[in-house]
Amino acid sequence: MIAGNKQKSHGFTMIELLITLGLVSILAMLAAPSFAQFIKQERLTKTANQLNAIYRYARSEAVKRAQTVILTKQDNSWLVEIEVPDGREVLRQFDSIYPTVNADLVDRMIRSTGELNLQSNILITDNDRNTKDYRLCILQSGQSWLGKAEENCA
Repeated sequence: MIAGNKQKSHGFTMIELLITLGLVSILAMLAAPSFAQFIKQERLTKTANQLNAIYRYARSEAVKRAQTVILTKQDNSWLVEIEVPDGREVLRQFDSIYPTVNADLVDRMIRSTGELNLQSNILITDNDRNTKDYRLCILQSGQSWLGKAEENCA
C-alpha cells in the first residue's frame, strides 16, 4: 500500500476562531444589561434584609435586657443604642454599603416589652424604575415584615 499524503488537522482555523469570538461577544452584549439589573436588585434585597435584621436585633436586645433600646437616625446610619449612666452606648450600627440605595430611616424607641413608641413605614429604594423596591413595616406591637414598596403597611 502506498501511503497517501493526507494531513490531519489539529486545532481550529482562524475563521472558526473569529466566528466563535464574534458569537461570544454578541451573547455577552445581550447578557450585560440583565446582569447589571440583577446586581442592582441584589443590592436592594441585601440592604432591606440587613435593615430588618438590625431592627430585630434591637427588639431582641430590648426584651433580653429588660431595657428601652433607642433606634437613632444619624445621617445614613441607624444606631441601636441603650441608656447608660454616662449617656448612650451604641450596641450596633446599620450603614447602607451601597450609596445608590436609600432607606427612609426614623428615630424609634423599643420598650422592654418589644413594643415601639410609634409604627414605622420605611421605604428602601434605589430610585430606579427597573428594580423592585421594598418596604419595612414595623407595627407598634413590634411585629415587622418586609414587603413590596407598593404595598403600604397597615
